[in-house]
Amino acid sequence: MAVETKCQTPGANFKTTIGTKAICVEVTELPLESLTVAEAELLEANLHNVIEIVLSKYFDLQNS
Repeated sequence: MAVETKCQTPGANFKTTIGTKAICVEVTELPLESLTVAEAELLEANLHNVIEIVLSKYFDLQNS
């Protein structure tokens, strides 16, 4: 069970689809006007890292 926390993204809308071979997450209503290339790269890396942490329990890390 996930720990309930105070909303940190007020106004954002999340749509998550979970299947056996893929997970899709779409977030709309972001408060972003524009991003520099460096900001977009950092955002992508941070999203990758946090999703990897969440999904790691489903992977067999013993055989990696």
